[in-house]
Amino acid sequence: MASDGAWEIPPLDDAPDIARTAGLQPGETMADTRNWAGFVLVGIGVLALIAAVAVAALGADGWLLAAVIAGGALSAGAALLVFERRNRLARQQHPSDSPAAWQGSVPPT
Repeated sequence: MASDGAWEIPPLDDAPDIARTAGLQPGETMADTRNWAGFVLVGIGVLALIAAVAVAALGADGWLLAAVIAGGALSAGAALLVFERRNRLARQQHPSDSPAAWQGSVPPT
């Protein structure tokens, strides 16, 4: 039996083909290096929050500084992650490699 395209096994149970979905696959967000800055800031914020709770539980001074650092790092990290998510969705809706509207009417030189 000859085939023109690549050989592949057809689905037997009409299941969706998850290998070719347009959405994010599991783990893809962590593998994208653009998200790492946001994850690092969220991690620093969580550690600072733990430190603030520990210092406050001991009754020592300085817990307010750790709480402010935690709040700032968590806010900045979450903002970076949300910004990158919106940026990714905008790139998917408007791919930059598509020709501009005027390029269809202007002949190449």
